[in-house]
Amino acid sequence: MTLSEHQERLALEIAHALEDMDSLQSHRKMVATYSEDYLRTKLTKALSMPQTQIRVSRGALYTSLVQGYGKRTRS
Repeated sequence: MTLSEHQERLALEIAHALEDMDSLQSHRKMVATYSEDYLRTKLTKALSMPQTQIRVSRGALYTSLVQGYGKRTRS
């Protein structure tokens, strides 16, 4: 999988925001699959959720939100 510089920066930005660098490869795959607008919408939702309502981790919540209703795009 080859990402553009923009896609790589986006994957890194998301991983940093979620404090989820261990899942960077997963974030790269999502960036390659889903539109940036869609990912940013789900990131905003995951970051706005109170910590007390998150069962596993913010990164797991984000992944669940993205994969639950994903609008796939092919770049």
